[in-house]
Order: sequence, then C-alpha cells, then structure tokens
Amino acid sequence: MFEKTLKKRTTHLSAAQTIMAGFACMIFIGALLLNLPIASKSGESVGFINALFTATSANCVTGLVVVNTMAHWTLFGKAVLLLLIQIGGLGFMTLITAAMVLVRRKISLRSRQTIQTSFNQDNIGGMVRLVKRVVLITIVFQTAGAVLLTLVFLSSGTMSLPRAIGQGIFHAVSAFCNAGFDNIGTESLVPLQANIPFNFIIMALIIAGGLGFNVWTEIVRIIKNKERRSLRFRLRRLSLHTKIVFTITGILIFGGALFFLIIEWANPNTLGGMPIWEKIQASLFQSVTLRTAGFNTIPQDGLKEISQFVSCVLMLIGGSPSGTAGGIKTVTLGIIIISMISVIRGRSKLEAFGRSLPLDLLQKALSVASIMVIVVFVSATLLHFTELDNPYPHTFLDLLFETCSAAGTVGVTTGITPHLSDAGKIVLIICMYVGRLSPITVVVALNKKLRAGDDSIGLPEERVIIG
Repeated sequence: MFEKTLKKRTTHLSAAQTIMAGFACMIFIGALLLNLPIASKSGESVGFINALFTATSANCVTGLVVVNTMAHWTLFGKAVLLLLIQIGGLGFMTLITAAMVLVRRKISLRSRQTIQTSFNQDNIGGMVRLVKRVVLITIVFQTAGAVLLTLVFLSSGTMSLPRAIGQGIFHAVSAFCNAGFDNIGTESLVPLQANIPFNFIIMALIIAGGLGFNVWTEIVRIIKNKERRSLRFRLRRLSLHTKIVFTITGILIFGGALFFLIIEWANPNTLGGMPIWEKIQASLFQSVTLRTAGFNTIPQDGLKEISQFVSCVLMLIGGSPSGTAGGIKTVTLGIIIISMISVIRGRSKLEAFGRSLPLDLLQKALSVASIMVIVVFVSATLLHFTELDNPYPHTFLDLLFETCSAAGTVGVTTGITPHLSDAGKIVLIICMYVGRLSPITVVVALNKKLRAGDDSIGLPEERVIIG
C-alpha cells in the first residue's frame, strides 16, 4: 500500500518539482559521502552541516567552502566533489537521459518534459537530440581544457605527470561548470595571477560554460552550414536570444574589467603592486569570474567598498540561460533594458535587433529579478542577526557580498565563509539551492495550484498611476 502511494505521488510530480527533488537528493547523498571519515585527510568526520554546505556548493556549482579543498579532502572526497560539480553543471536529468540513450532505453514523455524545463526550452521536440549535443559540447570543452591545463601545470616543473593530469581535469571541470572549486591552496588562484596561459584557459572555460548550450548549438549549426555565405551574413542570421547573450555578456565582461582596472589601479591590496599587463589581466579575470565561476586571482577582502558593491551586482546578473552559470541571467537583464529603452522611445512594444518580443517575457524577467533581489535582501538580513556574535571581523557589506555570491552561485568570498555559524551556513545553503534552480523554478514547484489556463477567465481591467 505504501509503495503504491509513494509511486502515485512521485508520478504526479511536475517537471519543476522533479528537478527540485533531484537536486535535493543529489545534495543529500553528497553530504552523506562527504561526512564519512574516509573523505577527510584527518580521518574524522567534517560534521554534517559542513558536509551539507560543501555538497550544496558543489552540486549548485557555487564554490563557497568552509574547509580548504586541497588541504582537507582526500582523493575520495575530491572525487565526490568533482562528480557533484559535473552533475550540478549539466543537470541530473541530462546525465540520466544520456545514460539511457547509451543503453538504448526509450525516453519517456515525462523525462522529455523535465529536460525541457531544465533547459528552459519552448518546445518539447528534439530534447534527446539536445541532450546529445550538450554532452558532446561538454566533453569537447572539458577535454580540451584538461589537456591544456595539464600542459600548463607540467611546464611549471613542480608537478609529476599524474598530479598534473589530475589537476588539469579537476580545474577544467570546475571552470567549465562555473563551480569555482580549486585545488591549488588556501588563496584560490592568487599564486597563479601572473600565469598568462592558465588565466586565459580558465577564463575561456568559464565563458564557454556560461554562454549556454543553446548558443553553442546554434554556433555549431552555423559552422556546419555548407552555404557559401559571408561570415557577416551568417552572424546576421543568429537568433535574437544569441544576439542578446553576446551583447550583454560582452558589455558586462569588458565593462566590468574596465571598472575594476580604474577603481583598483592604485589599491595596494589588489592591483596596486602589479605591472600594467598583469593589472589588465587580473581586472579581466575578476570580471569574468563574477559570471558565477568563483575563482579569484586577487583577494576579495582587499577590494574597495564600491568594487565589492559592483561585484554584488555582477554576481546577481550571472551568466546566460541553459548553461552552467547561475544568477538572474544575461537575457533577463537584456529584456529589462530593452523594455526601458522602449519606454524612453515611447514605444508600446519590446523591440531589439529588428525583432519584437512578447510582453510576457518582460513579466517573467521582472519576476525573476524581483524574487532574486528579495531572496538576497532577506538572506543578508538574516545573516546580520545570525552573525552578530561572530568574532570574525566583518561588515554588512561583507554579508551582502556573501549572500550575492551564494544566490548567484558564484563562490567568491571576503573570507567569512569558514567562520559562519551553523545558522548562517543554512541560510547560504538555501540561497545556493534557490540560485541554482532559479527563483521561478522554485516558485512554480512549490505552487501546486499553478496550472496552465488558470487565467483564461479575466477580471475587470483598471489602470493605476506609475512614476
């Protein structure tokens, strides 16, 4: 009787609820494995709250840690982290579907609907084909990244071949999945801030993962197109989605890099003591990592307050849809900006790149952004009270920075993460979970009354005064 009831309940889960439950299960399993004494070099359990925090950070591809990855975890623990990062970056349904395709099992309609929700697709058709492309793109980027990083580590002359390969694989997966976990030391990637090949390989992997699989699928299709057309013609045929992604991503990366270069130029705690080329590289890396990667080559606690605040904004924006990054996404910001421009121009429609956009996209974009801001505001306020007696010196801006990093699934920190109280860690666990799933997915999953067509019967319309 119990089994029938359980089966009935699980089969009635919506796609959003299935995704939410899947991530929760993976986090819980990961926490149990990381809590085992075999996962810690000390041979002692790290504690369930710390294990849960780390598992959430890995599966939600965030990168916030309460213990140093290199110093604390054994090979077993790091393998669990890497697996959680990979599953979290691609989504558990992607890997399950890929496994079913390999053994030639039929993919059910329900599974296709879950994949559709996971990648925010409009149509249910072609979901299995999409999964194949996602897996192939991931393998190509991570393999190329692992090979190149292995060569970089070998060229340093401080690592053996097996260790260089291990480090190459770990950082390639972590960078492409925008996870931000590093296995270098206690200062993230600060010791490698002058290593040009390493920095640009990591940045390339971060951007590749953050652009979204839809964008890469379209790029591959255009490259494969055998029509003898000019590159300019092919670029003009890119979808509106891809054009918005490239435009907003480019503005955020280069605009952010220029901002940090100017503001932090003479700051002795960050860029002050570097040569010019290294300042430019570090500024660019800082801007790229805030796309939700979580690595850092300059100390985040050394940033000026205005730089920390701008970092919070960039972290909340994050990467692009259907990728490995978190945040409200670049397209969400793009839709809001397009709406603002339309209002300023006195137009009633959303228009960009010679196309018009439906108004329901603006409603969804505003909802995502608003919910994320509320989550961050409430969480930062809760952290203020949970950390009142915390002996680690911090300001409210540090807590806001931490909250934005968690909700945006970024992973950079000013240093307070290991010193948080258990209550504070739980607050950030929730932030990371909501940030990875996206606020809309969580709201839809929790709202059992939400059904398509509920608004078919309209109420009387009445206007209000705005502004």
